[in-house]
Amino acid sequence: MKRGHRQLDHTADLALELWAPTEAELLEEGAQALIALLTEDAQVGAKVERALHIDAVDPTDRLVRWLNEVLYLAISEGFLVAEADLVLHETGLDARVRGQDDGSASLRAEIKSVTYHDLVLTRRDDGSWSARVVMDV
Repeated sequence: MKRGHRQLDHTADLALELWAPTEAELLEEGAQALIALLTEDAQVGAKVERALHIDAVDPTDRLVRWLNEVLYLAISEGFLVAEADLVLHETGLDARVRGQDDGSASLRAEIKSVTYHDLVLTRRDDGSWSARVVMDV
């Protein structure tokens, strides 16, 4: 199964559907989808590398915390994540992210946060993963 994402209609917020063969790839796809929304699909280079650690209580919490970290980096520091190598742990994740650290001028959309509202994270029978994530705009 290939990975991907698409924007979904949602009453007052913005929602994404994500899918990928593994949970780590789903998280990376989510980061790329979020950056694409923020930049209206601008090209993002993988020029700079950073290390991140995120604590989480379970896979759904890990997804929300990861995407909120990607959002925080973009809005607060102008760092746009292009790629990520993720190591998942029961209590979170460690990541090496590559991206662009001068991306503030590329931000075109405003997203306040990734929420737990209507969050769905599923591991399918074939081992692949899918998610629906709602963002507060």
